[in-house]
Amino acid sequence: MLLSLLKIRKKTSSVITGILIGAACLWGVSMWQDITPRQLFNLFLGSFLLILGIMLMAGLLIFVIKMLAKLIRPKSSQDTAGDDKL
Repeated sequence: MLLSLLKIRKKTSSVITGILIGAACLWGVSMWQDITPRQLFNLFLGSFLLILGIMLMAGLLIFVIKMLAKLIRPKSSQDTAGDDKL
């Protein structure tokens, strides 16, 4: 309701609301489990770096597969072009 008064798009307000709810949940868990903000930040940073590493490796794997496909494709198309002329 409040974000609609600020003239923010629905998707943007959903993202902001999700982040705020997540932060509130983490704060509640940290209070309940007596986790210091420093430890909570380290957990978040570690999770973020893990996800970032997985995304980078997936992107690198896709890049390598596409480059290999481009290297293989011209050779196979030249071989089939020669067969048509016979």
